[in-house]
Amino acid sequence: MHLSPRPNHLFPRLNKVSELARNGRFDILRDEWSKRFHSESFSFGLRRDMNKDFKAPEAKIKLHIRPLKAGDGEQILKNSSGNPVDPRIIASQYSLLEQDMPTCFVAATTDHTPCYMQWLIGPAQNDKLEQHFKGLFPRLKKGEALLEGAYCSPDYRGQRIMPAAMAQIAEKAESINARWVKTFVDITNIPSLKGCRRSGFEPYVLRRDRWFLFRRTTSFHSIPEKLIEYYETYTGDKASRKTESDIPNLNKKELQPIIS
Repeated sequence: MHLSPRPNHLFPRLNKVSELARNGRFDILRDEWSKRFHSESFSFGLRRDMNKDFKAPEAKIKLHIRPLKAGDGEQILKNSSGNPVDPRIIASQYSLLEQDMPTCFVAATTDHTPCYMQWLIGPAQNDKLEQHFKGLFPRLKKGEALLEGAYCSPDYRGQRIMPAAMAQIAEKAESINARWVKTFVDITNIPSLKGCRRSGFEPYVLRRDRWFLFRRTTSFHSIPEKLIEYYETYTGDKASRKTESDIPNLNKKELQPIIS
């Protein structure tokens, strides 16, 4: 088990709070304050063994993977579809772009339009990871890589882009001599868990994040058998959209007996 307590402020920059207030997003400010005052959440750590043969799933449109170029981030993050997007996610993506974290890949369409972005990070970037995420991820060892910051443009959602792009980006790990590619997903984020599974990833560890008085403690644990059953129920071949609709009804009280 690994513990990494870190003091974290409500937002790293005061102007983010001001921006949310100006836009009337007091609901987000309230949620973030409440979360950092006292909360607990869990994420699956998932990994893929790049030595095993795996056929990447196909998206509904043709894609090619390439490194991020100037202007790609802004194009992917703009939202002309009108679909709702949590501003916290957008802020997180811009924060990674500003950090200049190596290496971000994009999935682009046949007309070269970028529609998906995700970082593939190797152990050479451990110090940057620690600085940016404050202990949220375990330090990468030789032969390991982390996938983080997955984001699909709202204009291209519903095209099954995430599992196809993620699987192909993971294959770039060969360039940094990584056998194991890892990622982390909240245990109630069923669409993302399904996408990761279709990309060849399976759970290997459970991350527990606790906030108390604006201080976060992160720890890593073996996955209880009952939680594996939960994972299979909601992401396996027999899972359905109906089971996904049950997720909003899951709360800490219901999950606690499974996790404990």
